[in-house]
Amino acid sequence: MDAARKRWFSRVNMADSMVLTAVFLSAAYWALEALINLFSPGEISFYREIFGPNAGTMGMRVIVLCLFLIFGSHVQFTINNRKRAEQALRESEEKYRTILESIEEGYYEVGLDGRLRFVNDSTCRILGRPRSDLRELDLRRFLADGDDPVVDDTFAECRRTGRAVKAFDCELRRDNGEVLYVEGSASPLRGRGGELTGFRGMLRDRTERKRLEMDLLDSNRKLQHARAATILGLAKLAEYRDEGTGTHLERIREYARLLAEELGRLPAYRQTIDQRFIDDIYQSAILHDIGKVGIPDAVLLKPGELTSEEFEVIKRHTVFGGDAITSIQSQIEGRTFLNLGREIAYNHHEKWDGSGYPGGLKATAIPLAARIVAVADVYDALTTKRFYKEAFSHEKARGIIRDLKGSHFDPEVVEAFLALEDEFNRVREEKLGQERPDAAGTGPTRDAKRPPAALGLSGA
Repeated sequence: MDAARKRWFSRVNMADSMVLTAVFLSAAYWALEALINLFSPGEISFYREIFGPNAGTMGMRVIVLCLFLIFGSHVQFTINNRKRAEQALRESEEKYRTILESIEEGYYEVGLDGRLRFVNDSTCRILGRPRSDLRELDLRRFLADGDDPVVDDTFAECRRTGRAVKAFDCELRRDNGEVLYVEGSASPLRGRGGELTGFRGMLRDRTERKRLEMDLLDSNRKLQHARAATILGLAKLAEYRDEGTGTHLERIREYARLLAEELGRLPAYRQTIDQRFIDDIYQSAILHDIGKVGIPDAVLLKPGELTSEEFEVIKRHTVFGGDAITSIQSQIEGRTFLNLGREIAYNHHEKWDGSGYPGGLKATAIPLAARIVAVADVYDALTTKRFYKEAFSHEKARGIIRDLKGSHFDPEVVEAFLALEDEFNRVREEKLGQERPDAAGTGPTRDAKRPPAALGLSGA
């Protein structure tokens, strides 16, 4: 009961109470008149003395008075309610504005023309201008790239869908030339009738985070370059014992990358060859012969024909290389380019028909990366000078590889090579042109088996 009374009196002020009191007195008058007329049919002198000689018209006057009082009470009550609602709205808006001013993110409201109507302090800080200067300025004028359509596209999407766009990225330029990386959002701003009147959203300064990300990417890029240089240097330590000081490794990885990219365009390889596979084979192809560091000089550096026993020793370089990379991998968590490096080192001398070594693998049992490097390695061996032969022309090497399609090499890899033969020839000429005149082909070659004169293919 007390709670109900408090709620009632909280809604009715003193003026309303007085009106209700007047209505109560009028009702009491009607009751008194009815009671007197009921028990005293004769005239009572004090009745007329109180209410006057025209007491009969008093009822109508009281009714009119009550109607005015009731109407006035209703108007007063409505006005009071409206005042209270307006006061509550002002307090809510003030609270809302206080919240907007205190948040770290920028808040903005723009009209349909993109001109700013309201901004909080954080937006002023982001844009580098006081609030008085920002009003009616076009938000798009702050875009670092004046032709960047991101703001127009975002507002157009809000207008088209009637829904908020949660996030878009843009670069804003302050008057002093400083560029900020900003993440923004936008949602429709509607009037009281529900009509679209503009847009509002948040702006978050992500400049520091962006700089940290860029620094991290730059550090990672430098790390990758350092890693690649280190790997190339280690691979060259093995290569110097065998191929001299040429650009054999640089050519091999370029050929492998070209073949991987071409195969990646085929539907059968789209799930296997992605950009990471291409990057990894580019890095790991140069490790194909790293196992030669484990071959004795007496065998590796022998200038004459190898015996069967010596050939078996040479063949072990695939196992040495694969085992060495496996040992390194055991110290590293997760997948790295060394996965392909291991597969290549073990299997780049396997042949499509199963006659290769060390495992005698056949067809698709040979890892794809090894099948790719096999073609790249033989092409480079054919087109460079060895002590027992001159360098073959590109055309002659192409014919040899084509003839070995389906026996020595994966047919699809050969088809990719034939499609790219002009690129192969360009890379060959470019890399050979970078060598010193006295360096190309001067080192003794340690092929595992001297090739037939017609083919010029080495077993190693």
